[in-house]
Amino acid sequence: MPNVLGLALSIKRFALSVFVNSQKTCCMKKITLGLCLLAAAASSWAQDKFAPVIKQGTKLAYSAYVNGQTFPCTFSLDSVGAGYLKVGWNVEGFGTGTWVMKNKSLESGMKGFWSQPSPGTEEELADDQTILVFSKAQWDQLQNDKKFDFDKQSFAVKTPAEQQQLKIAGKPVDAFFMENAAGSTRIWVLNNAAFPVMLKIEGNTLGADLTINAVD
Repeated sequence: MPNVLGLALSIKRFALSVFVNSQKTCCMKKITLGLCLLAAAASSWAQDKFAPVIKQGTKLAYSAYVNGQTFPCTFSLDSVGAGYLKVGWNVEGFGTGTWVMKNKSLESGMKGFWSQPSPGTEEELADDQTILVFSKAQWDQLQNDKKFDFDKQSFAVKTPAEQQQLKIAGKPVDAFFMENAAGSTRIWVLNNAAFPVMLKIEGNTLGADLTINAVD
């Protein structure tokens, strides 16, 4: 009789062990499946973002807002080289011109060029200034610290609210949303190491607010 009871207890323990292990396996499968679905959703969301191609010849159409007035303007990457970038501008009814950034500007510029453009001229920016495209130093700050310095302010990466999602042609753009410490100035930066373009600036105290509308 003791042998029969011992055998019965052994069988019971074995059955319980199998049940517990099967439950753990089932639970792990569910967790793994959940993680896979989450990763797939994140990947799909990232792939759905619009990443415009920026290269020599690219034209970027913006709306500019200054002194209570909104007007269209177009910028173009007219010449791209090692340590050299020429940006063309065109404001209907005002004129056209170009700005030139050289190696120092592109490498370490921390200030924007906000002077009124001069029609019919080619202006070379100061070594500490950039226009439309942020410098390599700022991009490195953004990648390493999730913030960068611009116009003597620090801008940190934030999670945009739904109404702050930047879109072009109805598609969310692959961009960083950044705010200054006071939350009064906001910048949207294209997620592009070669050309971290300023897609939008809002609350600009030094010049016009800009919003991109199209990339050709």
